[in-house]
Formats: sequence, structure tokens, C-alpha cells
Amino acid sequence: MITQRQNEILNLIVELFTQTHEPVGSKALQALIASSSATIRNDMAKLEKLGLLEKAHTSSGRMPSPAGFQYFVKHSLNMDNIDEQDIYQVVKAFDFEAFKLEDILQKAGQILADLTGYSAVILDVEPARQKLTAFDIVQLSNHDALAVLTLDESKPATVQFAIPKNFLTRDLLTIKQIVDDRLLGRSVMDIHYKLRTEIPQIVQRYFTTTDNVLDLFDYVFAELFKETVFVAGKVNSLEYADFQTYQFLDDKQGVALAFRQHLAEDQMASVQVADSKEEALANVTVLTHRFLIPYRGFGILSLIGPIDMDYRRSVSLVNVVGRVLAMKLGDYYRYLNSNHYEVH
Repeated sequence: MITQRQNEILNLIVELFTQTHEPVGSKALQALIASSSATIRNDMAKLEKLGLLEKAHTSSGRMPSPAGFQYFVKHSLNMDNIDEQDIYQVVKAFDFEAFKLEDILQKAGQILADLTGYSAVILDVEPARQKLTAFDIVQLSNHDALAVLTLDESKPATVQFAIPKNFLTRDLLTIKQIVDDRLLGRSVMDIHYKLRTEIPQIVQRYFTTTDNVLDLFDYVFAELFKETVFVAGKVNSLEYADFQTYQFLDDKQGVALAFRQHLAEDQMASVQVADSKEEALANVTVLTHRFLIPYRGFGILSLIGPIDMDYRRSVSLVNVVGRVLAMKLGDYYRYLNSNHYEVH
């Protein structure tokens, strides 16, 4: 454990270094701390011995080590920090008309990436927590049809499929009836279980040949089990990380799994400094924040950046974007639930 003065010195070095990216010497700290230059140098040496500071090769100054950043985040970073200047910028950036949920989530990620110069990831409500609230089949022709699935009364998904050659018109109605009776109102997790256990038995009662029917069920419902992920500022990662991180951001399902693991069930926010179990994120900082999606649950907003990022401003921007995003989503869902009609 370090002393209060040493903690103050570490905090100041982190603040100065993340703003200037220049090593910090004792003279720069002397005007900010009521101690002699010798005392400050002595404390800096102790912090270096503890592995919290590193000596720069080109000067006598010090800079925070990864362990120093981790200590700062754990003991000094205010996760509720908000800068009023960020509020104006974010609210102004959110001043656009959204036609669907995806527009809002994608825009939020882009705003965060643009304002920080880092990479942002947005996750919708976890699939397993969503419920199938409506299902319909629209026949487009003699050969194809459209399945329309609605999650949580507000998130539609459409899946176009080829009608099996041996199907009659009433067979499509039978499939809809099975879904209405057995899957409607169920969580996605329950649906996944029933497709493997109960539905095959039900299908046998109505169809002589069941393989193509079960394949059709799997195809239509496969989209429900996938994470909805938006990545913005992927190219920015090449400025602060290696190519592995850049490539990883293309694996949206892997990205979703990694970021969900960053938050415990009861956590609303976390900061991991070079501490991710995912190898592609092992040498970066990841800020993760839950945000409310009204009527549906919580999504996840994440910022990926360098270990020496400006933590206070990054936390502020994540907080502000998360709150404004929740308000924008609230307005969007209130509009959908009003007497207006949403036109697709």
C-alpha cells in the first residue's frame, strides 16, 4: 500500500502523462504538491520500485506503468465522472431522426469513436433475455415466404426462406400455429431448448417427413440466437493496438462474448487495463458500461483504447453517451407505442 502523498503523486503523473504523453519530472509536480523536490523524487523512486512508475529512457522523468494505470483506475478513478462540455457535444451529435433501433445504436458507437479517437462497441440486450412476442409468416410467392419475428414487443426481425417443395399452403399455417402454441411469449433461451426437445415431437404429429421441417425451424430461428453488435472506429485501433485487435473487431459474436465477460451480473460499469482474458484485448484498456434500453433491458456500451488514454474524459464520454442514448431510445419507443404508425 502506498502513502497518501505517493498516491497523490501517482494520480498527478497519470493526469499529466495522459494529457501530454511526456514523462513527468519532480519539478513539474513541485508546484502542485506542498513538498520539496527531494521528497517528491524520493516518493517517485519508491513508486518506481513498486512497479507503478517507469523511468523514461530519454529523460529523468517518470511515466505510469501498466500496473500504475491499474492502480489509478482501481483507487482513484471516479466512474460517475461527467464533464459538462461533453454533454453539449453528445446531445448535439444525437440530434438526428432515427428510423429504427439499429440506427440509434450505430450512431451512439460512432459518436463515441469520433469524440475519443478510439474504438467503440455497442451490444443490444443479450439474446437469451429477450422474448418472442409475435410471429407471422407472409407468403411472397409459390416458392418463398417471409417469417416475421418480434422480440420484446418492439424489435422485429425478418427471415426470408424458400418453401420446401413438398409443402402445401396449410403447412405454413401449421408451422405458425406450432410457434404460436409452443414458442410465443417464451424467452430466446427457452426457445433454443424447445427446438431441441419438444418441437421435434410436435412436428411428427403434423408432418410425415420431418427433416426439412426441423431444418426450416432451425433456419428461421437462428437469427434470434445471434448477438446484435455494432463496432465503430475499428480503424482507430491500428493507432493504439496491433493488427490482432483490429481483426478481432470483425468477429462480432466473439466481441460480444468478450465484453459480456467484462461485467459481473450486478456491475453497471468496469475498467480493465491490460487485463482482459481475450488475447486480442490483453494490451489495451476496455471501459464497459451498461445502458438502459427502455421496455427491453440493458445493452452494453464499450470503449477500447490505449493503456495511456485520458481516463477521466473517456469515462465522462462513456457516461454521457450512455445516458443520452437511453433518453434517445426512450423517445423512440414512446413514439412506437403512441398512436403513430411505424412505416417499414
